[in-house]
Amino acid sequence: MTIIHGQPGADGARRNGKYRILSLDGGGLRTLLSIGLLKRIDQLRPGFLDQVDLVAGTSAGAISALIIAAAREPAVGLEQARQLWLTHELFHSSLRTRLGAIIGMNALTPSKNMARALTHILGDKTLGDLKRKVVIPAFKLDDENPDENRREWKPRVFHNFPGADFVNPGDRLVDLALRSSSLPIVSPVYQGYVDGGLFANNPTMAAVAQAIYAKAADLRDLLVFSQGAGDMVHYLKGYNENWGWWKWLLNSKLPWALVDIAVAAGVEAIDFQAKRLLPRGNYWREDPRVPSHLGNSVEAQVVTLDQIVEKHDLSEALEWVDSSGWLPKGMHEAASGAQPELSGESGEARS
Repeated sequence: MTIIHGQPGADGARRNGKYRILSLDGGGLRTLLSIGLLKRIDQLRPGFLDQVDLVAGTSAGAISALIIAAAREPAVGLEQARQLWLTHELFHSSLRTRLGAIIGMNALTPSKNMARALTHILGDKTLGDLKRKVVIPAFKLDDENPDENRREWKPRVFHNFPGADFVNPGDRLVDLALRSSSLPIVSPVYQGYVDGGLFANNPTMAAVAQAIYAKAADLRDLLVFSQGAGDMVHYLKGYNENWGWWKWLLNSKLPWALVDIAVAAGVEAIDFQAKRLLPRGNYWREDPRVPSHLGNSVEAQVVTLDQIVEKHDLSEALEWVDSSGWLPKGMHEAASGAQPELSGESGEARS
């Protein structure tokens, strides 16, 4: 297999024979959990983010992935992504919009707020401007096939590997982020696309498949760190129940239950596939359990997520980073020796 060579980390070159993939789940505001945990890992293992060859993201994860890939340094991009989600205007909508959403006439939030915030960070940067590789799933509602018998909706995976499949180097990063994160009912359709989370809220396998297809590396040489946005405590108690659409979609305790089940099942299925496909020790999934109710306001939810990030024990994730070869040998020794591993629950140093 032919390997693409280049500058370390920035354009897909392999170091120590490994090709490193960072995968970011979708999850709306819960993406702050992903960002916070990655920030902690990068602080405890300096260079962790710098080593990433390919960053994949879906929905909110796509927003973070594109900001990270476009930044002069990944850690800077990570902080920019966090600040974006703390922008109050993202969640503002007019009274008319809210009333229209209640009666089902329009989406809950306009896309212009996110577009404005993204443009402030990304400007007019395009897919062709990126040095790091990206993989961004989105769902196209109409492929506009001139043959009506073949016309259909279908998944799309945007990337910047060599090839012509769904790749346009002139695509604006802002547009790609909005295509991947336009969740039906919550956000308007954007340029004919809706949320990639409908089929790949966990983009790990999309990233692995694209890297292999592009001959960036052999399967045995892939290292994958899959970062979830929090495994929410959800369940439906029932046995042989004769439920209709009201229970599945308008349950007061768990609205949109059917949608949540479909998305969660896809996330878990992809995790299962990655564990079975990738060689032992080449894959890590970090996805802490989080409560189903994070707070009654955006501000309260941010506080809850930050508390989870601070308390979460990352010792096993750090052990994987150390043992997998993610950090080149010299860098690994310096990183693991420079700082203690902190237990999230106690904040005490681990020997």
